[in-house]
Amino acid sequence: MKAPGPTVQELLDQERTEVPSVLRDTSAVFLGTEPIAKERYTDQAFFDREMDQMWSRVWQMVCREEDIPNPGDYELYEIGDTSLLVTRTSEGAIRAYYNVCLHRGRLLREESGHADEFKCPFHGFTWDVDGNCTQITSEWDFDYLNKSELSLPQAHTGTWGGFVFVNLADDPEPLESYLEDIPAIYETRGWSLEDRVKAVYVSKANQCNWKIALEAFTESFHVIETHPSATPYIADANTQYDVWEGKRHYSRMIVPRGLHSPLIDPLTDTEVFRAGVAAYAPDLADSGEIPEGLTPRQAMGDVRRDYLKRNMGIEADDLTDSEVLDTIQYHVFPNLVIWAGWNSFLCYRFRPNGTDVGSSIMDVMILVPQNAEGEPESVREPTRLTVEQRYIEAPQLKGLGDVFDEDVSNMAAVHKGLRSMKGTGVRFASYQEMRLRFFHHILDRYLDSDDG
Repeated sequence: MKAPGPTVQELLDQERTEVPSVLRDTSAVFLGTEPIAKERYTDQAFFDREMDQMWSRVWQMVCREEDIPNPGDYELYEIGDTSLLVTRTSEGAIRAYYNVCLHRGRLLREESGHADEFKCPFHGFTWDVDGNCTQITSEWDFDYLNKSELSLPQAHTGTWGGFVFVNLADDPEPLESYLEDIPAIYETRGWSLEDRVKAVYVSKANQCNWKIALEAFTESFHVIETHPSATPYIADANTQYDVWEGKRHYSRMIVPRGLHSPLIDPLTDTEVFRAGVAAYAPDLADSGEIPEGLTPRQAMGDVRRDYLKRNMGIEADDLTDSEVLDTIQYHVFPNLVIWAGWNSFLCYRFRPNGTDVGSSIMDVMILVPQNAEGEPESVREPTRLTVEQRYIEAPQLKGLGDVFDEDVSNMAAVHKGLRSMKGTGVRFASYQEMRLRFFHHILDRYLDSDDG
């Protein structure tokens, strides 16, 4: 069973240039039809179990390397009750110190910034950026303490793609094996993220469990109702979802663009083309007819290549239409969502907001190639939006603000609805919500075992 219209693989057959093998690698796995208990989203005890058994053992992205370029630059990262200072040492290494004074337990810092030392505001105990204790106030009264044995405890750190990751486990799996094939995938056709700059950074609090927010952005099943204005040029129901046997921490979807949704009334090729161009290159929204011999998708691909060259200095002549148009999106467990190719350079991160099962934070980042015209500057501190604020209040998101607001309009209502739900629980579609079920399978591995 499949939706009307071409599959992603059939669209790749029509490409005019070589298709990278990573796009040809596709796998759907039947993961069952059992309901997902609503308590996984609403129960505080389940949330606390996640904190103890999952968040304490997974690799989680903290920041970009360019956020902490110099010794003493530090990023405050909090997950649940844990607070970390992720910093550069005097030698330029990246470390994650527990953000706690070893005297009376006060937080050493309460926001990101730069420090030549970490001095406790309570009594003045001090550590240098290498984590060494340099001052015990009234040291004569602590003759049982030795500064050399009072270094700040550390979490494990790792880097990939310009991202800095931390892991709270005592002896975690190496980041390299945790990421599996992701680094190799992003070496494809210049997709690499190392040389990109975080040009947009918006962080929003939401009134829902963090998994509800994550799941809203890892399927395109919702497009027909939540984003109807996109259906003239996004084939939502023709999305390819990939879950691979043996892959423990990532999944993918490819959402084809340049053709209309099979769930709406048919449109002419010109209508599809003009709708797509209006979304991808507004300055060309009134462009004429599709060039002879091209499909709407191919014509849109050419417009997008021209846009990338004119506005970002990116040569894209050898890239496929899929790479410049489609949503090629990977989810790295538990909460990092990164786009691939040359579409909109998006990256999402979803986190619990403190220790409340019904509150979460969604971070939106746009990672722009450094060779883009205009020499984009890295944005370190996010624009922070409260629960009451809307994404359109962050103008740097441009047209994406309206799209995100449409998504957010569902999330609090889902959380509230789940609390009221009677019956067996959430019912996922076998294919279109396969990635969501896969996520819960991974989560269960951490909750039910010692090694994840």
